[in-house]
Amino acid sequence: MISALVDGVLLLALVITTWKMVAMYRELKRLGSYHMDYQRIFDQTALALDGIEVSIQELNVRGAQVLNALGSRMDDARELIAEIDSLTREAKRQQSVLRAELKELSKATAMMAQRKPDDGAGFSEKAKAEKHLPHPLLASAPRPETAGVAAPRATRIHRIDDTFGSPFRSVSMSQKDDL
Repeated sequence: MISALVDGVLLLALVITTWKMVAMYRELKRLGSYHMDYQRIFDQTALALDGIEVSIQELNVRGAQVLNALGSRMDDARELIAEIDSLTREAKRQQSVLRAELKELSKATAMMAQRKPDDGAGFSEKAKAEKHLPHPLLASAPRPETAGVAAPRATRIHRIDDTFGSPFRSVSMSQKDDL
């Protein structure tokens, strides 16, 4: 009787062990399928990271190209600004010279208007001879009464090119003395 009891306990232990083994086998099989899913997800993540790395490298290369192009454009802009500044300074200098010449010309015109002889009556032979001389600023030879004074400068004419039909005009600095 004792052996039947021991056999029953052993049979019950065998059934419980078998049932637990079947449950463990199912759990391992389910974990194995999860492992395959995890492996597939990790492979896809690695591919996505490789694509991101390639994209970042392309962005770096394109960014460097854009940066180099921008740097060269900035250098060109700086050169143009320096050229514009020098042209502006030259234009201001020429403007002041032209103003001075205009003042001299207006003074000379005023003097000529005041000294105009009235048909030669009451004027000396020298004044009558001066009547036929050209304007003092436009004369190429020095006049006898201004022998001690510096000869007046010839009027400077600057050519303004408008060949492109644009609203902006350029002064040709190389051709200004050809006129």
